[in-house]
Amino acid sequence: MVPTIMLSSLLQLHKPAPCGFATIDRQRVDKARSFIGIEALKGGFSHLLFVDDDNPIPPDTLEKLLEDDKDIVIAPILSRNPNKEGEYDLCAYYEEDRQVGDKTLKYYNFIKEFKDTGYLHRIDAGGTGCMLIKRRVLEGIVDKYDYIFEFGDITVNGQRRTMSEDVEFCERAAKEGFEIWLDDRIRPFHITGMTTNQWHMR
Repeated sequence: MVPTIMLSSLLQLHKPAPCGFATIDRQRVDKARSFIGIEALKGGFSHLLFVDDDNPIPPDTLEKLLEDDKDIVIAPILSRNPNKEGEYDLCAYYEEDRQVGDKTLKYYNFIKEFKDTGYLHRIDAGGTGCMLIKRRVLEGIVDKYDYIFEFGDITVNGQRRTMSEDVEFCERAAKEGFEIWLDDRIRPFHITGMTTNQWHMR
């Protein structure tokens, strides 16, 4: 079942170039994203736009993301559930190196304030709720890994770090030299039960 508001946003999306459409039913999210990524490569597409089925997007989303001309660029989306303070975190992250035993691991913290000004922000990782990826990024990752998207699950000295498939993807992309950006001109909604959340500048 796809919410009507979601279907409406896809039908109203401005498409400045020929586009294909793919949806995967009843698959684990990392496998579904990887399959769509492979199909995009096979189909010869220049970009891949992920839009989750609970994130209605504005009609000019694709135009703006293409205009940004970045390796990976996302729109700001709030998390589905509130944190312990009752606030909804932004699904975008800055990394932090932490020492765990004799290993240094990257941890990802929700962005509270951007480090730079303007509408484009360089970030370390972000969610795939609304993410545009250039073909060369997919090619660079598929050549190095069995799957484009996988859940991160690392244990070092008894400490476990589990990452979502989107953050793991961003970490892999960054290792290959690709940049991740956020465009705060675009404001998708996040459907949460009977309500919606939308990010706003503070």
